[in-house]
Amino acid sequence: MSMTAALLTGCSDNEQAIIDTLTIEPLTAAEIEDLQFLREEEKLARDVYTHAYSLYGVNVFTNIASSEQRHTDSVLALMNTCGVTDTASPTLGVFNDPELAQLYTTLIARVETSLAEAFAVGATIEDLDIYDLDVKATHTTNTDLQQLYSNLKCGSENHMRSFTKQLNALNLTYTPVYIDSAQYQELLAAPQGGCGN
Repeated sequence: MSMTAALLTGCSDNEQAIIDTLTIEPLTAAEIEDLQFLREEEKLARDVYTHAYSLYGVNVFTNIASSEQRHTDSVLALMNTCGVTDTASPTLGVFNDPELAQLYTTLIARVETSLAEAFAVGATIEDLDIYDLDVKATHTTNTDLQQLYSNLKCGSENHMRSFTKQLNALNLTYTPVYIDSAQYQELLAAPQGGCGN
């Protein structure tokens, strides 16, 4: 490993992104593209949860939005360290990736229908995040990227458990769309993790 990095990607309010770099390992075009996408995907989660909180005032949304902010900051910190251009818009609800832009519009429309649907949207976002992180982990052998993806996935699993708990309290269940049922049941059975510690 040519880069030493400690990435604390926020599963609690006291965690923050830290990168202590000695040397930089050059990234491939695919690794750069993946980082730029994940930066926006974490921002999408933050923006959707921020909107949900503004509508319903339920703390789970603002708590997880804060965690998503730390996630997107962690991705940005590694991008900055590696000299990767940040293509994410600073504006709430604005995305340069067309698929994420469309997804945001679709998810916001669902969030606005009911609190229960907003919880289901949260589970869906984390479902997609976990799936994407698993896929992107196969695109690289870079240790620092692998560590980042692992920490982000840990956070998404925590968030998915939180949204599932909210749905269960309403006597509702979530059926995963992106990850398989076995992976979903395994993460539900696991305890909340201290990601990056």
